[in-house]
Amino acid sequence: MRRRWDKLAGEQGEELAGGRLKRFARMGRLGMSVGTDAALQRVGGLFRRGDERAQADAEFLEKQAIKVTKVLGQMKGATMKLGQILSSDPELLPPQFTEALTALQSEAPPMTWTTVCEVIEDAFDRPITDVFAWFDPEPIGAASIGQVHQGRLHSGEHVAVKVQYPNIIGTLDADLRNLGSVMQMMRVVFEKKRLDEYLEEVRSAILAEADYEAECRNLQRFGAILDERSGVRAPKAYPEFTRQTVLTMEHVSGTKLDEAIAQLDRKDKSDILLRFVETYSWMLHDRFELHADPHPGNFIMENDGTLVILDFGCVKKAPASLANGVLDILDACWQGDHDRVARIYRDIGFGGVNPSPAVLNPEMLREYHAITLEPFLVDDEFDFANWDMRRRLQSFIKKYPAFLRLAPPPESVLVFRTLGGIKGFLTSCGGHVNVHRMALDCVRRNGRLTAQPQLNAS
Repeated sequence: MRRRWDKLAGEQGEELAGGRLKRFARMGRLGMSVGTDAALQRVGGLFRRGDERAQADAEFLEKQAIKVTKVLGQMKGATMKLGQILSSDPELLPPQFTEALTALQSEAPPMTWTTVCEVIEDAFDRPITDVFAWFDPEPIGAASIGQVHQGRLHSGEHVAVKVQYPNIIGTLDADLRNLGSVMQMMRVVFEKKRLDEYLEEVRSAILAEADYEAECRNLQRFGAILDERSGVRAPKAYPEFTRQTVLTMEHVSGTKLDEAIAQLDRKDKSDILLRFVETYSWMLHDRFELHADPHPGNFIMENDGTLVILDFGCVKKAPASLANGVLDILDACWQGDHDRVARIYRDIGFGGVNPSPAVLNPEMLREYHAITLEPFLVDDEFDFANWDMRRRLQSFIKKYPAFLRLAPPPESVLVFRTLGGIKGFLTSCGGHVNVHRMALDCVRRNGRLTAQPQLNAS
C-alpha cells in the first residue's frame, strides 16, 4: 500500500519486537539472583540483634536497588514502566529503592515508519492517508508503551497522535509476571500477601495505560473536571479518530513546564508551582480522582500561562477514606495528637490487618512526620530544593527499623507515587512554595479541621 509520506520518513527507529525472549531470560536471572540474596539475608537476620539487623537490612536493600535499577534502565519498555510506578516517596518503598528507581527515565527506541503505518492502518482498517491529511513520520516523543507524532485531520485540526508499540499488551503482561519474582526481595520487609496486592495494583494500572480508548475517555472526563478551575486544562480528545492502539488529541503548543519555570523569577515560579500543587490537592481531596503521572514531561505551559496536563493513561480513583485520612493526619499533627495519628494509620489500612504496636508507635510517627510533613508545619514559603528529607529519613529508619513494616494499603500505591512525583518536581525546579496555607484551606474546606494549627516556628 503506497503512503503519501514514505519519502519523508526513511526507516529510522527500531523494530521493538526483537530481543524479548532475551529480556524475559534476563529478568528470570535477575529474579533468581535477588531471590537467593533475599533468602540468605533472612537466614542471616536470625543471628543478628536489633540495630545490627536493621543496618544489615538497609545495606542489603541499597545493594539490591542498584542491581535492579541497572537492569530496569537497560531493558526499558514495560519493565521500566513498573519501576517508575514503584518509585514513589518512602511511604511506599524503603529509601534505598525510592532513590534508585527515580533515576529511571521514560524513553524507548522509536518504531520504524513502516511499523507506525501498520499500527494505524490496522486500527482503522483503511490507509493512513484516509485518516490524516498529514502525518509527521518523525515522533516528537517515545516512551515505554507508545510514541507520539504530529498530524493534521482532513478537517484541518492540528493533532497529536499516540501510536502504541505492536503487541505491547502481551509484552506488558509477561514483563509484569517476570518482574513479580524480582519483587520477592521485599519480603525482607513486607509479607507476601501485601506484596502481591501491590503488584496487582500496579499491573492493573499499567495494563490500563495500554487501552487508548480508555485514555480518550479519561481525557474527556478530566477535561470537564478541570473546566471547574482557572489556569489549567486538558487537551481536547478526538474519540472518532481514536482506537485501542491509536489516540488522537489536540496538539498543544507551548513550553514544557520545567523549561518554562526555569526562565521565571522566584515570585512567578512560586505562583505557578502553587497552582500546580493546588490542582493536585483539589483533584485528590475534593474530586477523589487523580492524574497519577506527574512527570515534568506531562505538562505544557501555553503562551498565556495556562497549564495543560497531558497523558491521562494513568489515573486513580482514590477512596474517600484515604483522601480524608490524609487530611485527618495533617490535622492531628497540627494539634500534636500523635496517638490519634496512630489510630488514623490503623483505620485506613497501614501495617496490615492487625499491625503490631511497634509499627504504630506514636513517638515514631511524630518523628517521621516532623521530617516528611515539614513543609506543612511552618506557615512560610518552603525551600524544596534544600530539603534534606532523604538523609534524615535514613537516620530515622536506623533508629526505628520497625517503620519499614508499616506497609501502606494497596490502594495508596498510585496516590503516593503521585505525591512523590510532585515532591520530586518541586525539589528539582527549586520551588519556594507555602504549601501550609494551601493544606490548611483544603483541610478546612473539607470539614476535617478540629482546631487552629499549632505550628513550628519558621
